[in-house]
Amino acid sequence: MIKTEEILIKGGKNKKTVCDIFSYEPENIEEASLGNLYMVSELAANDDSDHLISLLSSLIKREYYCQPHRGPLESLETSLKKANQALNDFANQGNLGWLGKLHFICAVINKEKDIFLSQSGRAQAFLCREESITNITKKIIPSPDKPHPAKTFQSVISGNIGPNDKLFFATPALFDFFNPSGFKQLFSFPKIELISDQINKTLREEKKVSPFSALLMEIVPEESPLPLADIKKSFITPPINLEEILS
Repeated sequence: MIKTEEILIKGGKNKKTVCDIFSYEPENIEEASLGNLYMVSELAANDDSDHLISLLSSLIKREYYCQPHRGPLESLETSLKKANQALNDFANQGNLGWLGKLHFICAVINKEKDIFLSQSGRAQAFLCREESITNITKKIIPSPDKPHPAKTFQSVISGNIGPNDKLFFATPALFDFFNPSGFKQLFSFPKIELISDQINKTLREEKKVSPFSALLMEIVPEESPLPLADIKKSFITPPINLEEILS
């Protein structure tokens, strides 16, 4: 089971900055093998922000789930290629204001708890496992200040996550409010609900907060079913006759 907490700050001092979070689950048995799709986005100071964020999210989702037999990695790579193509077409129409201002994470977690993730801009993803916090986006090729539109999403990283792992995806403005030690201290809280509460408490103390989006995820261990021997044992005695009890 994957538990999630969203933190989404809109408006503020940068009214043209659009931030959003998208979480999608399989809609049928055929899509189940592809798992869940997550996107965290920010596009700063651009009149086309709403349109572009909506275009990317809908295009990636549609392409990701359209051919389940491909598997999660191929499906994600194909989705990101389509996104790059759409962004390149958009730029070729003279729309260049978004270049260098798109901060985006796209991640997939399948039923085997494999994670596949890509990133653009300065959005970051972290994995918290026991006492250790790792910036997993460090392994992705960094985006230049003005990337080529057709290379907005350049690579995909993959790995495996397990019970009690926590994931944290966020766009850049969040890190204006937490230095490295303060950010690490957030993950001393045992549950993502408490981490989210602490972030919101910090933001309430700020007079001006820039828009950003953040998604927290926690892999919650599934409860073990009653062992088969115990289940059998429960039914060894004959059923009680209700009429005998009432007479």
